[in-house]
Amino acid sequence: MKTRFLGYQVPYAEGMRIMREAIDQIEVEGNQLLLLEHRDTITYTRQHGLKHVFRTQEELAQLGIDLFETDRGGDVTFHGTGQLVGYPILKLSPNWGVVDYIRALESALVKTCQTLGVSGAHCLPGKTGVWVNNQKLAAIGVGVSQQVTRHGFALNVSTHLERFTSHMTPCGLEGHGVTSLERELNSSVSISQVLEIWKTAETLSSLLAFSGNLLR
Repeated sequence: MKTRFLGYQVPYAEGMRIMREAIDQIEVEGNQLLLLEHRDTITYTRQHGLKHVFRTQEELAQLGIDLFETDRGGDVTFHGTGQLVGYPILKLSPNWGVVDYIRALESALVKTCQTLGVSGAHCLPGKTGVWVNNQKLAAIGVGVSQQVTRHGFALNVSTHLERFTSHMTPCGLEGHGVTSLERELNSSVSISQVLEIWKTAETLSSLLAFSGNLLR
């Protein structure tokens, strides 16, 4: 699987353009893992709308935060500075559904977070994502069409966590918080450091590729 880092502070619309281009070209280019940092953006879904967002679009714009409707699963979330976003564009095996894919993605991310030093990273029964106690470390929101995946995960590396809590209820989950690698490791961590560790460790792409014959 080819891995591409698209850069820092990528506007959400530009990330979506590249993601859809990779989907359209999957039969030629094959499976890809797109990695990037987005410009500060709150995304919401048609299913849940803006009911968990506290601010208007105008108020968010004044704070330097974009607002976008997206076609992934899940509810409202934040993307932005200090967060590593991954869009695995994969052709799934015909016997795999979206829930199977989410569980495999969670497992891959838990192992990745543990490799990075967060020994307490785990899945939370009944909730999507990667957690440390009651705090979400990595969010997952995906879609699958004609066995091809879109969207993916967001791993909080050194994210400004107040961007979540001050403007929305993250993922619409009352009583749950958010955390980051920096907070859990109690030391400064950068996206570039995470990418370097992934180069020398068992990578997310390799974990996904061998998760129960996930790929076609």
